[in-house]
Amino acid sequence: MMRRRMDVGWWLCAALSGLLCVACSETPQVVVYVSADEALAREVLDAFEATHGIQVLMVGDTEARKTFGLVERLRRERGAPVADVFWSSEAIGTCMLAAEGTFAPHVSETASAWPAAWRGADASWYGFSPRPRVLVYDPQVIDAAALPATWWDLADPRWRGAIAMADPRFGTTGGHLAAMRASMDDGRWSTWLDAMSTQSIKLLPGGNAAVVDAVRRGEVVLGATDLDDVRAANAAGASLAAVPLRHDDAAGGGPMLMPNTVAIVAGAPHPSQAAALADWLLSSEVARMLAASSSGNTPLQPDVAVAFPDLAIEDPLRVDFETTAVVYPDALDEIAEAWREVATGAR
Repeated sequence: MMRRRMDVGWWLCAALSGLLCVACSETPQVVVYVSADEALAREVLDAFEATHGIQVLMVGDTEARKTFGLVERLRRERGAPVADVFWSSEAIGTCMLAAEGTFAPHVSETASAWPAAWRGADASWYGFSPRPRVLVYDPQVIDAAALPATWWDLADPRWRGAIAMADPRFGTTGGHLAAMRASMDDGRWSTWLDAMSTQSIKLLPGGNAAVVDAVRRGEVVLGATDLDDVRAANAAGASLAAVPLRHDDAAGGGPMLMPNTVAIVAGAPHPSQAAALADWLLSSEVARMLAASSSGNTPLQPDVAVAFPDLAIEDPLRVDFETTAVVYPDALDEIAEAWREVATGAR
């Protein structure tokens, strides 16, 4: 294996001491910042190395700050980029960076048939292999027939003290809430936030995995999380279940799919290698790998999706990720204001 993982501390020390000299290597190289699960990313990037002969230097992030630690780092490095490619496990931070000019347009033949919702209007980012946002529960504690029918139903008083979410400032939870904000009028959103403020929600600083653990330990009955975190817990011995809740009964109001995203950094030190890696991540081969993995990502390509019918999501929520990224800061402010009395270790 040619690639090695570099954590933040190692990277900074190496850069400051002059020990890292990517340009000096005889082997073509590419630097990728990755917020996706490390084990999953390793498998995909190993396959890229084997296929293209390009060494991948990978920088990850912590579970609690997934994605947004790297978003902040890309902002700091704008004008003198270190990374060539950003592979994010969500779309909102990517869209925010794209609007700030962090990424270079990339017309990918691999994604030429991509729906408009899954790529930037200026071709500066692409979404791929999403996973649904779900409600996780223990079927030994609550029967599926008793679960709420939609995300809005979590505001029912019967769920007071029974719900956990990850800190919405990081990862996919904030993006999901912002997408809900973007899809509804001001009055309905305010009414829901106010109702949820009385629910004694547990906002956990450990990310979606911590939400799943809280359900597994019986600390809460319901948890808002990503399906891959539930699958990971079950692979480790849990016996949890998950339901991809709808948002409403209208067409395009089904469960939310949160995509992985890929973008090429403007001024990338290795542009041709960056383009090759971006196209690889958008390929049907990677879609098959991610669908067949323990994560069980939903493939967007019809030729791949037909082989994984159990991963299909009916009538997913219609989301404009770029619009959602615009309302995201205000949505977080509104959440913080409405839920300011919520007792949580995240605040």
